[in-house]
Amino acid sequence: MKKQVKMKYFFRGKMLLLICGLAGVLSAGCQKDYYADGGLADPHYAGSIYDYLANDPYYFDTITYIIDRAGMKTVLQEDTVTFFSPTDDAIKGAMDDLNSYRYTNLEDSVHLEDISPEVWRYFLSMYILEGKFTANKFPRVDPNNIFSYPGINYVMYDGYVLNIGLIYQDYGGAEAVGARILNLTDITYNPSDFRKDPKVQIATSDIQPLNGVLHVLKNSHVFGFRQGEFKRIAEQYLLLGDPSKSPASAYRKNKNIFR
Repeated sequence: MKKQVKMKYFFRGKMLLLICGLAGVLSAGCQKDYYADGGLADPHYAGSIYDYLANDPYYFDTITYIIDRAGMKTVLQEDTVTFFSPTDDAIKGAMDDLNSYRYTNLEDSVHLEDISPEVWRYFLSMYILEGKFTANKFPRVDPNNIFSYPGINYVMYDGYVLNIGLIYQDYGGAEAVGARILNLTDITYNPSDFRKDPKVQIATSDIQPLNGVLHVLKNSHVFGFRQGEFKRIAEQYLLLGDPSKSPASAYRKNKNIFR
């Protein structure tokens, strides 16, 4: 049976978007625990990042499937990494975009298993950062004052560069004392204007499996950051034929697709 992408909405988990009361914001106690738990749930998980995703199939069955297909299960089971996980909705949106394009070009629709493992690996690698990074490890970023608060550019798992930082929100008329929201920006898209770069914020943060940290992106995120990028790369791979029988040689042959 063809594997279908289901529409889902991610509501559970420990939310980074903390709303402290004004008195709590100004008190030392609230500031001390600003990132401590994000709610009442225990953020620790007695298993790997992959195990966490696999054991919550309602929200992550599609993500788990493409991790397997990309050959990245071991990375998320054994390596110490931080995974900024897209939701299943992001994958559904990417596949819908691809199939809409194929429909207008009189091509058959495709399913998750029709996409080359190299394509899934290329995109998933954008969201994996080596090392363990909870939200409080990232510096402040302000898209409207990038020279004062620039965040930091991080090299992701296979070399993609993202700017990551915390946006300090205003609260009650006071500047930068509200919730701190983790923000990822595709910094290389338009290096001359940070505000125009594709970006996404975290919906759920600081889930802490044994081998790293899991942050979950907002449902509205465009998979691959750039609108149409997944469609472009996946379609070119489909036109060239499935190279999955020899991924290494296929990557060398088709690596210009990723540019």
